[in-house]
Amino acid sequence: MTKAKTVVVTFQQFARGIGASDRITLEASLAWHKEYVGLSAEKQSEWRHDWVLNYVIGKLDCTPKQAEDICAKTRVQRTANQEKAVNCGSKRFAEHISRTMSRSGRKVAVKFTREQVQACDNALASFKADKLSAQIKMLRAYLASLEAK
Repeated sequence: MTKAKTVVVTFQQFARGIGASDRITLEASLAWHKEYVGLSAEKQSEWRHDWVLNYVIGKLDCTPKQAEDICAKTRVQRTANQEKAVNCGSKRFAEHISRTMSRSGRKVAVKFTREQVQACDNALASFKADKLSAQIKMLRAYLASLEAK
C-alpha cells in the first residue's frame, strides 16, 4: 500500500473551482427550471419544499426526518446553523430552479396610457399645497381604476 500524497490547492485555485462549480450547476439546472415554470403554483410550492428539505439534508448531513423537523420549525425555533441552511436552500432554489434571482439589473419600463398621463397633468395643473394629500389619494384611486379596466 502506498502513502497518499497531500495535494496543496492555493486560495486562487480554490476560488476558481468554486466559481466553476457554480457555473456548471447553474447550467445543469436549466432543464429543471424549464419544467418548474410550467407547473401549477401548488406543484411549484411542493418543489420548493422538496428542494429546501434535501438541501438541508446535504448541508447539515442529517437524516430526512431531522430535516423535516428543522423545516417544520419557525425561524426563531431553529438554531443559527439550521436557519442558515434553510435560508441558503431557499436562495439556491431561487438561483437554480425558479431563477427569480436571475435579473438583468435593468428596471422594467413603466408605460402609461394617454388617460393616465392626462390625469397626472390635470392633477398637477390644479395643485394646491394645502390639499396635496387628498389630491394624491384621488390620483392614485383614479390610476388604480384605469389599471383595473
